[in-house]
Parts: sequence; structure tokens; C-alpha cells
Amino acid sequence: MVKRVAPSLALATASLDADQARKRISRALARQRDGEPELLIRLLQRHRRLPISAAEWRELLTPICPQIPVEYLHPSLLPAQLLAAPDHWQPANSGINNTALLAAHPDLADPDALISSPLFSLILTGQASLYSDIPPVALTAYAAQLRATERNFSRQQGLSALSHLASRGWQLFRSGVSPSKVLDRFLPTPDNHDQHKIPSQSQESLNQLLVVLDADQASAQRQAACGGWSKVIGVMPGQLSQVKESLAELTDEALVSFCHVSDKLDTHACGRIAVAAATQPNAALISSDELLQWAIDDAAPAGNRQCRVAPTPLRLLTRGALGGLVSLRASAMKSVQLPEHVSCLHALLLHLALQLAQREEPLGHYSEALLTRNLRTNPNIPDVATPRDRLAIQESHCKEILQIASRQAGTLLAPGGRMELHPTLRGCLRLAFKPPEDVLISILIPFRDGLELTKACVSSIRRFAGDVPHELILIDNGSEHASTLSWIEEQRELPDVEILRLPIPFNYARLNNLARPHCRGSHLLLLNNDVEFAGPNVLARLLDPFAYSKTAAVGARLLYPDGSIQHQGVILTSGERGCLREPGKYIAEQALLQMLTPLLVQEEFSAASAACLLVRADMFDAIGGFNEEFEITFNDVDLCLRLRRAGGSIVVTPDPKLIHHESVSRGKDLSGIRLARHAREQGLLRHHHADHYANGDPLTSTLLLPSTTQYELRGEAVQPIGRVREQLLYSWRDPLYRPKPSRPLLVFAQFSEDGRLRGDLLPLLQAYRAHADLIFVGATPALLQQPRAMRQLQRLCSIVLIRRNEGYDFGSWMSALRFCADDLPNCRELILTNDSFYGPVLPLEPLFQRLQSCKADVVGLTDNLLYQPHLQSAFMVYRHPVIQSEAFTNFWENLQVWPTKRDLVKQCEVGLPVHLHKSGFTLASLYSQNANGNILHFDWRQLIEEQGFPFIKVSLLRDNPTGQDISDWHQVVRRHNPDLACKIQEHLVYHAAQDQPDNHA
Repeated sequence: MVKRVAPSLALATASLDADQARKRISRALARQRDGEPELLIRLLQRHRRLPISAAEWRELLTPICPQIPVEYLHPSLLPAQLLAAPDHWQPANSGINNTALLAAHPDLADPDALISSPLFSLILTGQASLYSDIPPVALTAYAAQLRATERNFSRQQGLSALSHLASRGWQLFRSGVSPSKVLDRFLPTPDNHDQHKIPSQSQESLNQLLVVLDADQASAQRQAACGGWSKVIGVMPGQLSQVKESLAELTDEALVSFCHVSDKLDTHACGRIAVAAATQPNAALISSDELLQWAIDDAAPAGNRQCRVAPTPLRLLTRGALGGLVSLRASAMKSVQLPEHVSCLHALLLHLALQLAQREEPLGHYSEALLTRNLRTNPNIPDVATPRDRLAIQESHCKEILQIASRQAGTLLAPGGRMELHPTLRGCLRLAFKPPEDVLISILIPFRDGLELTKACVSSIRRFAGDVPHELILIDNGSEHASTLSWIEEQRELPDVEILRLPIPFNYARLNNLARPHCRGSHLLLLNNDVEFAGPNVLARLLDPFAYSKTAAVGARLLYPDGSIQHQGVILTSGERGCLREPGKYIAEQALLQMLTPLLVQEEFSAASAACLLVRADMFDAIGGFNEEFEITFNDVDLCLRLRRAGGSIVVTPDPKLIHHESVSRGKDLSGIRLARHAREQGLLRHHHADHYANGDPLTSTLLLPSTTQYELRGEAVQPIGRVREQLLYSWRDPLYRPKPSRPLLVFAQFSEDGRLRGDLLPLLQAYRAHADLIFVGATPALLQQPRAMRQLQRLCSIVLIRRNEGYDFGSWMSALRFCADDLPNCRELILTNDSFYGPVLPLEPLFQRLQSCKADVVGLTDNLLYQPHLQSAFMVYRHPVIQSEAFTNFWENLQVWPTKRDLVKQCEVGLPVHLHKSGFTLASLYSQNANGNILHFDWRQLIEEQGFPFIKVSLLRDNPTGQDISDWHQVVRRHNPDLACKIQEHLVYHAAQDQPDNHA
């Protein structure tokens, strides 16, 4: 238990202002110096009530605790007793388990001497672990990522972050529960090996060689037996020539895999890497994921999975992005040079990979963890690393890595390019570039008024651009304020400034394209007027990544004014609502940032923000500049993806200091017309780059959490709760009903929390009846108590079913399909729809004429590119081949209940049409092509007035969740169907007092 000092007097700290608080702290400090720390302890325990900043606490406590790193001098991080009286601090009184502490650190003779030992600072900074079975993470990172429940617990119990980690946090982690997100990745991960058939060892191991470094032959044979190899060679770092000698008996297609004697190989590693080689026949080198043995005890479960992708030349140069079981084709091995001696396996593999990269040989990756690495014996540069992990790379390794990169880079570097040691990150390198004498950067800054922002931007360029020649192209998008116009005239007189007056509707892409002919530069710096240069030599640091010969554009880390990260690259997100994510966004805690290797180096990404993007002018011209369809958003992502398609690389550098007052000049895309435009332009991005959204970002592992900005691992897939049950309470079938193949079968799903049948539904069913036989499925048991409503339904419908609500509309459709299973073999056309529409606004005849003209197997009214391209489920038509298909039948037979509505949308609304398309059926949308988001909300007026769309969404008028302009809905509907307009109005008035939930996907 944590021992806390009980106060002997009540302190009215809640009402203290800053001056009062400082006076009280001054008195407490004076008493502390006299050997009476009790008052200071009580004030520290109540620090949340005191208006004292973190910086002030650090300043006040530094004289008392000079041996502690200053960033940890805060009562939220360290116990009050330690901060007030470090010489008398006893770790056990702050929750530290002395037995576990001494077991992890046997050189520590006395736990009470911890505070005076260098070990204490190592523990705080994550260079050593507190206990042997808890990961070594910086205490500030642990505190910043503490889960809300544990944060509340700490406050209630008065625990500092150290006390929480030492007691409750330790207990939770040992039980398999992570108290802080920073520890999530260190928990053992479930075995998620793919289900590919593993070739038999007798077949595949004969054509594979395992090379085990730092091993004699006996040790190497034990390694080979663990992973399934029959051919193995153990070599020492100075005997690499033996590897070449062992290649003679291998065919060119054979694989040569490398590991260290201390690695733990997956039991099917040999077979699995053979699978990888078969699926990537052109790859000269294939790497894999790996686990790290982070605990000192090698018997402890491994964790911190490193989820990588195929290495790229630039990533090899800057951070040696190789890991796992690395395998080369024998043909590649025979063609490369082996060094005479290496200090570690990482250096050897980097030596080989860079030779292949220089020859532009394809490099591949297998997303399975095929080995477990102990960094202490087999050093490497993890993508996500603890401070202790960083210590595995020694100074000698760094020098060797620099020599290898400099020697093997060859044509990978442009003239004037070189590699140099990273200033802070062991084993990583920096690209440095001495540009040619004719280099000139044209800085393009669009603006419209917003004078103070633009002036601050230009002033910061004058101050921090550095010596690189540059010119300013100020693009005035129609400023009107007198002060702005006066400033523009002042700038016009300067020799390095050109003013372009373009008073056109704002279109970021077009403004920059129009400005391009006025630029004389070899490079174009696209710059927002709300960005400020905030450190020295910004242009030189932006040019450095052009030392890599294929760099087409360079983005930069952008900071919010509070110092947290606003932008540092773009990762495309497949299969989710959002189309991209920005790694590092909102990270302010430096200890957390220091764990994420990709954010500490010049890193290759798929795209970067044009808020500050330096582009080679020739490549900008070669691809035709910006695509002006992207008026405001995603134009930069599209530009970068097209640059990559043309053979260029997009690099983001953390080196220059830049502040971004994000979207101050034009606001955020939150709702209404802005949200609709954002969705349309996102749809354009998904459409133009469908390959990326089908296959995922090639530079980021699909095993990472889709929403993560911190390279967190994807959790286990969401599991269904169980199968959807029919839950039928009532069924009625017209005894005279005989289905005719010539008439479609329409299943109408209805739900109402209040038990009422909405007033517009009977006329809608009447309109449907003219075109199809109707099955009504009401997930509204209260209808059974309404004889009049039931009689009306029976007059209009051939079948009426009432059920309990389970599985949303899909559950209702499933129940109907099962009920009329005998009718389906002769059904030529099946329509599944629901009550999420008000209608018909316009007659239905044109809709059904469109359906007859469309020859696709599956037809929807509208499509949607969110998640994956699919048809929206509110009105779907399935033709006979689909109805009789195994894919369609299996979907309904195995329909599941999902935990959330979003899960249902992914699995059902998106999942069914995607599955049918993969099964070979053709899909078509009648009223939209490549729509993104809810076009039924964003473009409701256009759909009705210009395309004759016969419906309007209930949720649009009832809830309007995206804030669209619906002020004239009544006039639009009344113009075409006055009776419907009245019924809608009545329903909206009634609903305003009821607040019903929505049942539709």
C-alpha cells in the first residue's frame, strides 16, 4: 500500500489565487529548508487545486531534487514525499515493491538508496525498467497515456504516476490488462498467423538455406530444427565468405534466410517464408514482422510487435528499415558482395539490401512475425522502441552503418547528396544536400485579406529562410480590406516579391496552377499563409531530403502553437470512413514521440500536407500540376500520389521548425456545404486512387490500428454477438397470392419505437404495389394491437410479418426471405427496401423504367465509397442469378448480430455488395457514380430537382446530422406531392416530442 501523509490542518487551497498560492509555497519551502517538509508535502498532494504551472513547479523543486531530471519534477509524476524530502524518501512508502525492485536490479544493495543511485533517472526516462516484468517506458509517457479509469483512480487515491506504475499499474499489467496505452503493445499478442497452407518441410527445406550469425554449427543446427530448415550454416562475423561457398548447391529460386543465434524462430518459419516467396515471385529480398523480447527474463512472453512493410531505398538509408526473418533469393545472394566483417546482423543485412535497392531490385515483406528478437544481443532499429531499446545500438554500430550507407548508396543519392549520422537517434542517418548553384525556391502563398496572418508568415520567412536563394509569389485571391491592399503595394516594391491578383472563387489547386508560370524556381514551396517559420535555415532543411535522387516532394513536421504535432505525413486508410490519418497528430509529450522512429527521421510517406510542401518544379510540371477538381481539400494528397505514380518519393522531415495555425484563414470543414464539399472531394480521392484504397497504403502495415496516429497495433477483429433470429410474432399471407415471375418481389422493412405506422407509409406502399408484389415486415410488435393498421397493410400487401426488432432492417429482410423461401426460385427480381425514405416525392414510374433499362445483377439507387465502394442499402434490387447464388444465400443464412451499428454497416450494407462483386456479379447505381458519404443528405435537392429522385431521407429532415440547408424542403416536396409534404410535416412535429431512435443501417 502507498503510505500518505495525513494533513494536520485544513488548507483552503481551492480558493487560493496565484499570488496566495506562491506565498504559501514560499513558506512551505522555507520550512522545508529548516527540516520541516510536512507543509510542502501537503501542498504537493493538493497540487491540482493550486494555480501553479508545470514550469513553476519544476523551478521550485529543482533546488530540492537536483539529481532528478527536471522534466520529472512535478507532483503528478513523483510522490510528494520524494519531492519534498528526497533524502528521507523510502520507496516502499510510495507503493514500490522492494522485492521486485531488487530482483530486477541486483546491483542495488538497498531500496532506500534508489533516489541517490543513477538507476533512478534511468527508470524515470525508460532506459531501465522498474521491475523485470514491466516494460521500460518513460514515466512522462506512461502518465500522458494513462487510461481514464486509472487517471481517475490516481486522483481519488492521491497517487503519483510513479506510485501508480509501481503498484496498481504493475498488478494490472501482470494480469494482462494495460493501465496505460503506452504499454498496450507490450502485452502478448494472439497468434494471428495466416491460414495459407504451409509447405511440407521435406519439400521446401531442401531448397532453403538458413544462415545463423554468431553461431557455431551445433548452435546453428538447433536454430534450424526449431524453424524447419534442413540446410543451415553457422558463421561468425568475420567468416562471411562461408556463406558464398554454401550457395553453389542452391537453385536461383532458393531462399537464403538470415537470423541471429539468439533469435527465437517461429516453428513454421521455413514453410511460411516459402509461402511468402511464392506469393511475391519477383522479390529479391523478403523481410517479415517480428516480436521483441523486451523483458530481461528471456522466458517471459514477447511483445511490441514490429509491423513493417516492404523496405524502400530511402527508409533503408535513413533508418535501416529491415526486420524479422530476412530472406534473399539465391540468385540475388550470388550477385551481391559480402563484407569481410560486420559488427552485427543488422549491418550485414543493410549491406545486402542497399546493393539490391541500388539495382532497383524489388523488395518484399511478409506480415507475419517469424522470429522474436532480443535487442541486447541482436541490435536493430525498431519502428516503435523504448528508450532502453535505443541503447542496443552502440557507437561502433553507428559508424559502421554510416560507412555502409555511404558506400552502398551509389545512385540512390543525387549529386551533392550525402549521408550523416542522425544527431540524436542511434543507428539512424540523415540525408544532407548541397544544392547546385542554380537552385531557386519559389514560395507560393495564396491569401485573401487575413493580413496579420500573412504578414507574420512573410516576416518569418525573412527571418528564418536562411541562405538558400528564394523568391516570394504572393497570390492575392481578391483581398478587399484597405490595410491589406496597402501592404500588398509595399510588398510589390521589393525585388524578390511578385504579386498576382487572382480575384476568383477560392480554389487552392487552381490558384497555385495559375501562379506556376510566374515562378522561376527549380523548386516550388507551397505554403499556407497561416504557417510560420520558427527556426533557423528552414529552406536548407527542406532541401536536405532531395539528397535522395528520387525525392519529388518534401513535407515537414508542422506544430500547433502549443508545440504539439499538427502534421507529419499522411497515411492512406483503407476500409474505414476516414480516408487518411496523420501520424503523430496531437502528440505533445516528447517521451512518447521519442518512441516512434518514423517520426524522428526523414521518412517516406504516401503524401504530405501542402500547408508546407517543397516540390521539384520539373516533376510538378510533368504531372500537370494540381488536379483542379480538388478545390480545397485533398488536392495535396492527390498531387503526392500522382508524383509517386510518376516514380517520385514523398519525404517528410522533422528538422525545420514550423508553426501551423491550422485552417485559421478559412475555418474547418465541420458541417453543411463545407462537409458536403469535403465528402465529394474525398470521394474523388478514393475514385482516382482506387488501387490504394483497395489494397491499403503500401508504406504502412495493415496490422496497425486504422485510426492510430501513434503506430498502435490493430486489436482483435470485432466479433458478432450471435446469429440473427427471425423473432416472428405474426405472419399472414394472402390465400389468393400467387407470385408471378414477371413482377418483382418487394420486401419493405419497417420499424417504429412508438408503435405507430407513419402516415406517409401507406401511400408509399400503394405506389410500390403498382410495380411489385409487396411483403411488409414490421419490427414493431405494437402494430398487432392496431387492427385498423393491420387491415390496411393486408389490403396492400401479399404477405405481412410482424417480429421483434433484432438485426435492424437486415434482420427483417432475412425473416421475409426465409418465410417466402419457396417463392424465391421463380423470382426474377427481388427488391429490399425500408421506411428510411419519405416518398414518393415524384412518381415511381421513371425509377422502375430505369431499373428495367439497367442490366446489372445488383442495382442500388445510390453508391458510396466510404469503407469500400458499395451500394447503399435503403433500396436494393437483386436479379435472379444473384438470388440463386451461393454467395447471396450464405449471407442471409449466416446473418449475425453486431455490437454496434457501425459494425453492422461494415459487415452488411458494405459487406454484401462487396462480396457479391467479388463473386463475379455486376453492380450499378442509378442516381450516383462514385459518391462519397451520404449523398442522400448532401445532394438531396439536386437529386430530386435534376435527376428525378423520388425520395427524401427521413433522417435528413428529422435529424439533419450533417447540418445541410433544408430550409426549403417543404416547398420542394409540396411542388411535386402536396399530400406527402403535409404528412411529412405532421410526422416531424410529432417526432420532435418523441425523439425516436433510428433502426436503419
